[in-house]
Amino acid sequence: MISASAPAKINLVFQVGPLGSDGYHEVNSLYLELGLREKVTLVQTGAPVNILVSSQTLPSRHVRAVPTDESNLVFRVGKALFDSFGIEFTGVEILIEKNIPVAGGMAGGSADAAAMLLAANHFLHEEHGTKLLTNTELLELAKQFGSDVPFSFLGGLAVGRGRGELLEQLAPLSFETHWVLAISQEGLSTPQVYGRFDELGQLTGFTDLTQPIGDIETLAKLMQNDLEPAAISLLPSIRNTLTSLELAGAIKAMVSGSGPTVMGLFESREKASQACAVLEEMGLVALVVEPTYSGTRLER
Repeated sequence: MISASAPAKINLVFQVGPLGSDGYHEVNSLYLELGLREKVTLVQTGAPVNILVSSQTLPSRHVRAVPTDESNLVFRVGKALFDSFGIEFTGVEILIEKNIPVAGGMAGGSADAAAMLLAANHFLHEEHGTKLLTNTELLELAKQFGSDVPFSFLGGLAVGRGRGELLEQLAPLSFETHWVLAISQEGLSTPQVYGRFDELGQLTGFTDLTQPIGDIETLAKLMQNDLEPAAISLLPSIRNTLTSLELAGAIKAMVSGSGPTVMGLFESREKASQACAVLEEMGLVALVVEPTYSGTRLER
């Protein structure tokens, strides 16, 4: 049995360029890893590949929303790794422990894929005697499975360019940040949000995101998400959540990625916890998290 975990991400800045001829948008993003992790466990069995999903922290709809067939990224990652060594992808049970909201703009599926890359690498080594791929090799493989998978694997604080997969790691933030995540009862499809973004035609241009951020006020002023208007137009209740977070004391509230999760920046855990309690009294699902800088790791 091999387990690995990978983190959630938020986009402190998410700048989106025009639609390219390849059907994708170039982005300029500042990613931050949060201490909310997906865990993937591989167990050797005598049966065909089976995917089981559970969660002790999320509403049940998030578990039901995860596919358990070959369309799940963990299946595709596992099959690709097994195939690369000429080994049939069978006799494996995959357990996914979900802690990142589904379709919430926090790369939960990408975190599953990143965790699967590391877990399957070690599973193949222990069960079939294959060579262990290096993290550099795994990072290259990660690019095949989605724009957010490389950051999910690497973690920390990084600028993402291209489709988001071209990463430049930065030094950790030098000051404390605490985040309240308000989790919507509904999900948003990333392609749908990008489609609405194209309809709105609101381009802001790219800026240099590699400069050091000296304090929390500077971070709040820097925070920007070009997809936020599109997400709000598709799910107007997001606007109420943003307002609620600001009224509860957030220095800055913003949609995370393609949404609909809304994130609020706070200077202390105490203030974040108080805001979280306010949101919960309003019937919203909310939690408090802090940044981490560990990326994908084995969980033994």
